[in-house]
Amino acid sequence: MSKKPEFDVTVIGAGVVGLSIAHFLSKTRLSVLVIESEDNFGKITSSRNSEVIHSGIFNSQESLKYKLCQRGNDLIYKFCDENKIWYENCGKIIVSKEKEIENFKSFTESLTKKGIEFDILTSQQSSKMEQHILSDKSIYIDCSGVIDSHDYMNHLFRIASSHCTFIFESNAIEIKKKEDRYKLKIQRKNKEIETVNSSSIINCAGLNSYNIANKIMGENLKIPSLEFYKGSYFALSSKWRNKFDRLVYSLPQQDDSLGIHISFDSTGRTKIGPDYEKIETKNFDYNVNENSQKKFFDSAKNYIKDLQFSDLTPDYSGIRPKLFFTNDDFSEFYINEENKNGFSNLINLIGIDSPGLTASLAIGELVVKTMIPKMNL
Repeated sequence: MSKKPEFDVTVIGAGVVGLSIAHFLSKTRLSVLVIESEDNFGKITSSRNSEVIHSGIFNSQESLKYKLCQRGNDLIYKFCDENKIWYENCGKIIVSKEKEIENFKSFTESLTKKGIEFDILTSQQSSKMEQHILSDKSIYIDCSGVIDSHDYMNHLFRIASSHCTFIFESNAIEIKKKEDRYKLKIQRKNKEIETVNSSSIINCAGLNSYNIANKIMGENLKIPSLEFYKGSYFALSSKWRNKFDRLVYSLPQQDDSLGIHISFDSTGRTKIGPDYEKIETKNFDYNVNENSQKKFFDSAKNYIKDLQFSDLTPDYSGIRPKLFFTNDDFSEFYINEENKNGFSNLINLIGIDSPGLTASLAIGELVVKTMIPKMNL
């Protein structure tokens, strides 16, 4: 870059959401800079999840999560088809026990209200679809799937990088609004500090998104701080490879988690998780606690036939940034152009956890096609 470059848009964060936004921006005539603290794109939250394409069934119909998940579900399948990215629209079975009948009824009622098509399966029908699961009564939904998220992000990056400037191992250590633009001080890996001027900022820095917003806005940022939840996964042994053709979930939890569920990748490798552990420190530890194996086994044995304790091996973990508004038990996305808070041409995306992967293209579309045109760029 030149000594004091000028950009129309600076995107902070090159996770799947930042890549999606950059992908849409690459189709405009705006000059774009993307800053990422890691040495490559999508290395944190975006690569530490279940790689599931969700259908919005677990989200409130009134929520932004639901709306963007629904739109994103359509867009991501289309994008994968156009770019020959592996995915499998395998569907999802939600298992239940007889003692959960009231929860089962309320959940099916919520699906009906949302207009989501589903089938109710008996125990025998469930076993016919997935011979290794245990369930007294199940719900089958066919619009969920799994994706090779790394290949997906790689395609987004290749498209975006043809037009956008990416700099890795770089941090925006200072961001100040100066009249009609933002002045950023960017520290590179070698500690060199560069100054960049940008007409607008899009903050999609994942785990660090609240800190970035607070750095820019201070007391003008009117939302709660992020909460962080660790989710670990255990891989099942090779004897379970290709044993499941569909995702397997339990009924929705009372908290904001989706419970320990079964998912798989393009090779048929099967994993269970994630669990749901609130963490207070920001020195994130991604090691999987081997002592949690019993908790995973005790949960999974309720719906996997003949599962043995020794079948489980610690795999990986991720940290989910969650934003809970006052008196709300379930987290929500915050996507806002901060003009009314005194910061024109600043878009904050905070608390983008699940279903962020599924919703990524819908988020990029919203930001670039709806929000940015309203700016004076």
